[in-house]
Amino acid sequence: MKLSDDIKAKIQAEYDTWQAGQYAGKSKEERQAKGQFFTPPPLTIKMLEKFDTVKDKDILDPTLGAGGLIAAAVIAGADPSKCYGIELDEEVLAYAKTRLAKLGVPDENLKCGNVLDEQTWAF
Repeated sequence: MKLSDDIKAKIQAEYDTWQAGQYAGKSKEERQAKGQFFTPPPLTIKMLEKFDTVKDKDILDPTLGAGGLIAAAVIAGADPSKCYGIELDEEVLAYAKTRLAKLGVPDENLKCGNVLDEQTWAF
C-alpha cells in the first residue's frame, strides 16, 4: 500500500508528540541491555508500505516498545480493536498503553511478556 504524504505527516507528528518519553527515563546503557531500539517513523512507514492493506487485518507487534508501529498502522487505517502488542518492559508497556489508548487500542490488547514464551501469545 502506498501511504499519502498526509498520512506520513500524521505518523511523524504523532511520533513527535510521544518521542521524548518513549524510553521511560532509561539511559542508553539500560536500553541497550534490554535491546530497546525504537523504530523511527521513516522505517515504520516503509514497513507499512510492504503490506497490501492494514484495513480489516489483525496487526501484532511482538516487540511493541512504545507502540510506534501500532500507532502508525492505526493512523494508516487499521482497526484499533484488531491491533495487539507484546512488550517485555513493564514501564515501556505502560507508556505504550497510554499512547495507544488515545488512538482507540484496547488496553487488553497490549500485554507484558516475553515474546519467546508461547503463553504470552494468547489474546
